[in-house]
Amino acid sequence: MHRATRRRTRIIVTMVITAGVATAGWCAASEATPSASAKKSHSALVRGQRLDEKGRRPEAIAAYTEAIDDDAGDAAAWSGRGRDYLAGGDDAKALVDLNEALRLEPGDALAFAARGDLLFSRKEYESAIKDYSSALYLNLKRGEIFRGRGRAYLALGKDELAVADLTEALKLRPDDIELHQERGKAHTALGQYQDAIEDLTLWLSRKPDSDALVERAFAYAGLGGYPQALDDLNAALRLKPDNQEGLRVRGAIRDRIGDKDGAIADFTEAIRLDPSDPRVYLARAAVYARAGKPQEALADRDRAVQLDPKSAEAYVARGDSYHQLGAHDKGFADHATALKLDPKYAPGWQARGSAYYTMGRYDEALADLTEALKLDPSSVETAQLIAATQAKVDQVVAAARSKESVPDTGSVTLPDTAPSQAAAPAARAPQAPAPTPVAAVPTPAPAATPGAAEPDTASGFEERGRHLMKEGRYADALRPLTESIQLDSKAAPAYNARGYAHLMLKQYDAAIADFNKAIRLQPRYQNAYINRAVARRLNGDVAGAAADQALAHSQAH
Repeated sequence: MHRATRRRTRIIVTMVITAGVATAGWCAASEATPSASAKKSHSALVRGQRLDEKGRRPEAIAAYTEAIDDDAGDAAAWSGRGRDYLAGGDDAKALVDLNEALRLEPGDALAFAARGDLLFSRKEYESAIKDYSSALYLNLKRGEIFRGRGRAYLALGKDELAVADLTEALKLRPDDIELHQERGKAHTALGQYQDAIEDLTLWLSRKPDSDALVERAFAYAGLGGYPQALDDLNAALRLKPDNQEGLRVRGAIRDRIGDKDGAIADFTEAIRLDPSDPRVYLARAAVYARAGKPQEALADRDRAVQLDPKSAEAYVARGDSYHQLGAHDKGFADHATALKLDPKYAPGWQARGSAYYTMGRYDEALADLTEALKLDPSSVETAQLIAATQAKVDQVVAAARSKESVPDTGSVTLPDTAPSQAAAPAARAPQAPAPTPVAAVPTPAPAATPGAAEPDTASGFEERGRHLMKEGRYADALRPLTESIQLDSKAAPAYNARGYAHLMLKQYDAAIADFNKAIRLQPRYQNAYINRAVARRLNGDVAGAAADQALAHSQAH
């Protein structure tokens, strides 16, 4: 047979078999009679496919091997054998066969899909995505391919793409309940907590699963539902007492609600289960630091550095401990190491800037904090520190000018006016955020001086809202603060407090509106000017922020 004729014959046979149609006939591209070896190869190929249909994989592999021996150019035989090797766990042989199948027939969608699965199992996620995409491009629209690509996107942190693919997979395989678990993880990563809870609840309705309970607990925590989160975590740990992730998340939530002893107990047990995890040492250290146990915090952070000497986060945390203990040279050295390891690590710049602020080195603080905000423009805390630092710089400049222009009259020099608590959270040594699944609690707005307020009065609702903000529950605080304003629409502090809650939720327009109202009611309300400056800066209004900062400074004199 002429070589080209035989090649065309083989291509048509491959196309028919790849489409999943087993046929005993011979599809010829010409009137030419196939050779005996080609007939034998084709017969072995068809036999292999029939054996696969019956689940007799070892015999199918033997048949495909026979087909390849008779015709090494039979792409369908390479593809079939490669997929069987993969199903049997022989990844090395599978990869060789699938590569050869795709070299011979670049349009083999099944081979692309199978190789995508293999690459995913080897954590070669980018390559897996390319193969899954090729299979879909070749119109092999199967739920398992969307699922595979969605899981690969999830592993790479491309959560929106993961949700899209897993949703497509569910359309094609609506009874595959496991897809809800995987999509729930992607929703959680995107902060879509209610969607995550719905997906994970569907999965848990079919099967008790410790890991899924931990994931749902995290989603509940994201909505401020700490009691539900703790219920899930307790159930997860009953199912699987050695679930280290469950202990980490429960420790973080206990810390969030003020149960420091419980948090330390959970982190300690997590460390016992895995003493090599630096994240847990950092999490426990953060609790020790807030509990006034700086030596214990330093010991844990030192251990974290030993376990992961390339972690900028660990060096920043240990540097904070050194500053807290007064060992400032060591603190600055650790911060410098962190920034050398990762010059784009915003918390490193913020931590060093905060340390400079605490030591009165305001120009250096301002430079570092400005770099931190450039790297993370959404950081409310950094913007507040910049506002406080700029105010200090302005005071120093004003004092210097005063000394140059006004003769000494022997009058008493008053101390600098302390910036408001909201504007200057750096009055203590900074703490690195705990590396736990629950976000670090930002510094709460300053509470008004409360009396014994009645619970259903304006002041009672305001006090309740401020208490919730102290716990980091900013969304929950909005309701009682709104109740307070409805009962007393002239209370500037309530507007300022609600504005701060909006600010911490990154609802900048709503925050600015509340700060505007607070300032209209109380034109010399310095804290409201500072807060509005922060909100305007984060909302992109740099000029407005500078104007508010100047007004806040003028209120101090």
